[in-house]
Order: sequence, then C-alpha cells, then structure tokens
Amino acid sequence: MRLARRALIVVGAAALTVPFAASSAFSAPSRGSISGSVPGWTRAAHSTGSTSSSKRVSFNVVLKLRNQAGAEALAASVSDPNSKSYGHYLTASQFNAAYAPTAGQVKKVSDYLKSQGIKVSGVAQGNRWVEASGTVAQINQAFDTSIKNYSYKGKNIYGPSKTLSMPSAVAGVVGAVVGVSSEGALRQPANIGNGAPVSDSAAPDANKPPASSCSHYWGEHTQTVPEAFGKTSFPTPGCGYSPANLRQAYGMQSAVSHGNDGRGVTVAIIDAYASPTIEADTNQLSTENGEPTFAAGQLTQTTFGPFNLQDECGGEAGWNIEESIDVQSAHGLAPGANIHYIGAQNCDTGIDDAANYVIQNHVANIVSNSYGFAGEDGLGDEVNTEHSMFIQAAIEGIGFYYSSGDDGDNFVFGNTTHPEPDFPSSDPLVTAVGGTTLAVNPNGSYDFETTWGNWLDPVDFTGATAQYSLPLPGEFLSGGGGGVSGLFAEPAYQKLAVPNKLAKLNGGKPMRVVPDVAALGDPETGFIIVVGGAHAQFGGTSLACPIFAGIQALASQGRRFPIGFANPLLYSATNLIGGFRDIKDPAPDTLVYATNSGSNLLPAAMDTSLIAVKGYDDATGLGTPNGAAFLLSEKLF
Repeated sequence: MRLARRALIVVGAAALTVPFAASSAFSAPSRGSISGSVPGWTRAAHSTGSTSSSKRVSFNVVLKLRNQAGAEALAASVSDPNSKSYGHYLTASQFNAAYAPTAGQVKKVSDYLKSQGIKVSGVAQGNRWVEASGTVAQINQAFDTSIKNYSYKGKNIYGPSKTLSMPSAVAGVVGAVVGVSSEGALRQPANIGNGAPVSDSAAPDANKPPASSCSHYWGEHTQTVPEAFGKTSFPTPGCGYSPANLRQAYGMQSAVSHGNDGRGVTVAIIDAYASPTIEADTNQLSTENGEPTFAAGQLTQTTFGPFNLQDECGGEAGWNIEESIDVQSAHGLAPGANIHYIGAQNCDTGIDDAANYVIQNHVANIVSNSYGFAGEDGLGDEVNTEHSMFIQAAIEGIGFYYSSGDDGDNFVFGNTTHPEPDFPSSDPLVTAVGGTTLAVNPNGSYDFETTWGNWLDPVDFTGATAQYSLPLPGEFLSGGGGGVSGLFAEPAYQKLAVPNKLAKLNGGKPMRVVPDVAALGDPETGFIIVVGGAHAQFGGTSLACPIFAGIQALASQGRRFPIGFANPLLYSATNLIGGFRDIKDPAPDTLVYATNSGSNLLPAAMDTSLIAVKGYDDATGLGTPNGAAFLLSEKLF
C-alpha cells in the first residue's frame, strides 16, 4: 500500500469566459505557473537525462473547483454532528451545479491543448479534468517545461524538471496537471514487502530447537531461543485469524448474529486491476469457515481497462492479493453488506478515475482504500486533485477510508527526510486507519492490543553457541503509519482530542495528525485469505482499513442517514466515552515473538517514533472499535 503527492491546496477561481480563437492567441508572453507541478522527489533523485521527445504520455489537466472555500465549509458543516446542516447532503448533480468546473472552462483548456497538437480524448465526469495525451516534445512546449528521466529509490521514472505553466487566462482555471510524471509508480498496495509474516525456515539443523507451531491465541505455543530481555521462551506468531475471530474480538459477533450484518449498506473498494477469481476465492473462504457466501448480486465489479502500467505499478499479482484482503475482510466483518469493487486501469491517474467514478455516481457511502504514497513529499498536483474530490465526497455523504501505511513514520526506511504520515491518509477529509497487534484469549475473546511495530533479529546457529545476528532488538520490519502532517493544518475535529504538544511536533502551528482510528495490522497474527484458490496469511494497514470499513457498514445499517465523512462523529464526545478501546503500549521489550523454527526473534509493539499512550496518539489514533458501544454511538445521530 503506497502512494504519493503533495502541495498547498488551491482555492478555485471564478470561471473565465473569454475563449481563444486560434493558436496565435497563445503567443502572449504572460503565463501562469501550475503550483506543485514539479514532484518533490526530483530534488532527491538522480537525473539520467532527458526523456525521449517522441515518447507518448497520457495525462489529466485538472480544473479548479468554483468557490472551493465555500465547498470546504459546506463539507465541514454537513459532516459535523453539532451543525444544523449535519446530514443535509447534496447529490452529485447538485454539487456539480454549484461548484464543479463549467463547460466553458473545459473548452478553454481543451482548445489550448489542441492548439499545441495535443490530443484531447475526453472529459471526466463532473468536468473534473480534461484527459489528454501527447509526445514529450509537445508537452514540453505546451507547458514550457522539460521532462527528464530519473533514478529514484530503485525505480526508473520521469517527471518535469521545471514548473509547468500555461497562458495566464488558461492557467487561472487549472488546479493541477497529473500524469506528466510517473509518480503514480510510487503508489503501491500496502501488502507488498511488509504485509506478509516473516518467512520462517524450518530446515533441519542440529543446533536448532525442536519445531513449534503457530498459535491460535496468545501464548498457545512457545519456542526456545537464545536469551533476550531476560527470557529464553517466547510465544509463537499467530496462525491467522478468521472472520469470526475478528468479529468476536471486536465485539461485533452479537450484532451480526441478530441481523445487524450490514445489509442494505454498500462498501466500495478501490484498487488497481482486478482479480479474475475474487468471487470464487471469497466464497471458498466463507464456505471453509462456515460463513455465508455472496448472494446473487451482492458482489459487483466495475473495472476500467485495458489495464496498463504493469511494470510501474508492480503488476497485477500484488494488487490481486490486495483485492482479496480488502474484499474478504470487509465481507467477513459485514457479511450482509454489498461490496462494489472498483478496479482502476493503473495505480497512477487510473486511481483518480476510479475515485471520481465512485463520487460522481455515488456508488457507495463507505469507500475503503488500501494503498498510499510513502510520505507526503513531492505530490503537489496529486494532493490538489484528490483533496478536491474528498470535498465533493464529504458533501455527498460519502466517507473515504485510507490505510495509514506500513512503514511507521516513514523516516526509518529513508522514504522521507523527516518523520511524516502517508498521503492520502493525511488529508483532513478522509479517515486514516492505523494498525495494531491484536491478541485473543483461548475462547476467542479480546485479550489485548498494542501498537503494531515488528522488528527482526535472526538467530545465528553456525557457531558453537546460538546467538543473535544483530544487537537487540534487531532491525525494524514494519509498523502502522502515522505522524504529523507537513501539509494540512489541524482540523477542527482534532482540536480537543489531540494533545497540542503532538499537533505542534514539527514546530509552528498545530497540524493534522494521523491516524484517526486503528484495527488489526500485524501480519504475524494477520488474517487468512484465499487468492487463486490458495491460502495465504496477510496483515498491514491494508487489512486494518477494510476491517474498519466493514464495522462502519454495521454501524450504518438502519441509520437515518449515511455517516458520510466520519471523523467529526468519531472524535465527538459520544465516541470518546466508551466507543473506543484506548490502546497503550506495554513496557519496552515485553511483547516478543519467536518464530516456529526458532530461527528468528520478533520484538513487537515498537513502531519507529510512534507510541501508543493514554488518550489520542499518533500510533493508534482514538483506538479500536469497542463492540456494541461503538455501534450505538454511531447510530445515535
């Protein structure tokens, strides 16, 4: 689950009505810059030369909303339980009539692009952007820039080295240009690299202890390893939870058993590409666990093809795993809810197309998104684009939920130059879902939860005495994302809940802090999925997000109007009193796994600079859903 974008949010300008008559009209020297159009990663990347002038690139020219400030205010009002406007949502057509770019503005942009020899292939619903394609030479000329190739974090990508500009009369209606860089290649599903449990070799070795087994509950089985933290015996990792395990642990089983199973509610799931076996796989998992399979029409799919950018996006296989995690966990928590899967054409502009489709057609009121950029840096045009869509979603009563990331504060892996959260989870108009380690009792009931943050220290058996390969606790593997945004000011709903010291951690004014809520993310306990008929265990905030989305489907059933953008409600006093389990980390070095073979020590509950403390924190947010109290607090409004 990865993504990336960033920049200041621009305020929409009033429509300009003077059309351009011919290409000669664009020869005037006055030009306007497109803010945030040079990706920040170019500063840290190594340029490998100019991109071939004949290379053809597809991109979107995104238009500004009209009266964006007014739209932002309305989004806040209809989402606030203390507002008289709470729940008074607009339809997509009503929003577009009041705030969307006009046909005249679209024509202005289209005419200019065509005058530069660029092909205009379409216009997004709601007049959100003009879809275009051209050669690098044409793009360089039209936007007065220079697209170059770069080597960045092991990827060969391209992007403009100079801020894009357009004639001032055109630039005035443009908010972003997305796709002229391949930054979308930085957006990956969260399960790649850190969503699977540690691979544990059980190869015979005379110096190894006898093999143990995975645990179905905390401490069921243990393994003996060299002394660490004053002990030589530690619990083995979990075997992977079932849907019933998660419902019971989060106190949702009684509600589901009594018919509050999400029926009548639709959860949309957005990923790139589409698994051809998703329905069969989900039904197989359900059957094996004695769960209800999909009824006819309960799972629907909308895909955008032909699929492309396979190499840049990591290929379909990883995204198919992501889809299985998302669909199967959401269905597991809310077996009666409808699932509408949206398969984007790629992980770049295709994701934007998919999100806009959901919003313009109001496909669902709950949207789960298990992907993101590692950090906020360098994504200006993407931030402007997505934030404007989140405004419309909130005004329509659609809640977008995003995984907070699996790399902690992003600093330890060199994803960023300082600790920061992932985007889009840092956007103040989405609900960011962080990750936990969840332990259950022998009867399946809730035992405890901590911050998800796993470390690894392999055991070296080559010498006369087994010893650890690294100084304890080893190396950081993965953990729930979070931190203080460098882009977005502290939203009103966080002011009473988030400690001012934390909101001001970066210095200066208070800023948005991530995550908002949390759920199971630790892959060492994880969730069993089926992909292509085969079983696998996965975790990550790729799992936490659809778990929470499924729980929100239960909370939405029978409600007088959709929850919509959930954060103002989640942070309200109602949910702060009993609706959440407050997660607090144990004493250091007290939560430790030893893998089944004894080959690895896995210290846990340590997530980079993120720490779970009493009250709100930047590791687990407000906490995790607390059964009936959470559902009731959501339904009361």
